[in-house]
Amino acid sequence: MEKHRLQIAKAIETTQRVVPGHFEKTVAQRAQLDKMSAGSVVENVTASQLEQMLRAAEWEEYSHDAVMPGCHAFKTQDIVGRLGVVPLSQLSDDIVVTLDDRKDTGKVSCIVKGALGPKVDFTVIILGEEQGEEIVYTFHPGDPVNPSKIPMKIGMDGRQVTVKEALSLGLEIAKIG
Repeated sequence: MEKHRLQIAKAIETTQRVVPGHFEKTVAQRAQLDKMSAGSVVENVTASQLEQMLRAAEWEEYSHDAVMPGCHAFKTQDIVGRLGVVPLSQLSDDIVVTLDDRKDTGKVSCIVKGALGPKVDFTVIILGEEQGEEIVYTFHPGDPVNPSKIPMKIGMDGRQVTVKEALSLGLEIAKIG
């Protein structure tokens, strides 16, 4: 829908202005560029190509339990990708994960080494508010997962812990990286 495409294009521009670097880090993460690659990805694209794909896609409104109140989600089948998240409960307690906040959200996530999951035929983008303006919080192939609410504390970023320890911190999901 054209209305949604314009809304998302404006949110991309606002994000680049209001939260410098956030959109670029998200694109790098989803395009599997350098150290940012973790989580669900769009394969074989450059950052520029992925941004253009987001701007050109046909978007429709989308709802899901993992979308936080106050956010707006949209879905497109114009961008396909691979799942890159796994519930910690599906991993052995002694597997080592790395605590991480690569997008500087102030919340800790965890990364586990492994193979990407199956292909998915849609991408979701989630918009929220920052400084009174609508911005892109995130986008990714596949359904959203509940975001981490665990605050990043000094000494946590880059720390390696077992899945059992990550679960005890309250983490539920690991990004594959």
